[in-house]
Amino acid sequence: MDVIRIDKTGENFHLIYDTKGHFAVHRITPEEAKYKLCKVRMLFVGPKEIPHLVMHDARTIRYPDPLIKVNDTIQIGDWQDY
Repeated sequence: MDVIRIDKTGENFHLIYDTKGHFAVHRITPEEAKYKLCKVRMLFVGPKEIPHLVMHDARTIRYPDPLIKVNDTIQIGDWQDY
């Protein structure tokens, strides 16, 4: 689920798949546009026993929260700041 912003109109959208596998856009508020929802595809332990999460968009996060499991959906955005 990607966030799309149209600067001329100031509108924000989520680009999602519908039930038939086609792209659909869903209008969102500016507060919702500050984060992205990502699905966890894989959890593995890398070199030096460092845990990694791999998301559906190929993003990798090191040292995740131990409560996050495969197929969970997490919010990417503000929580990475600390």
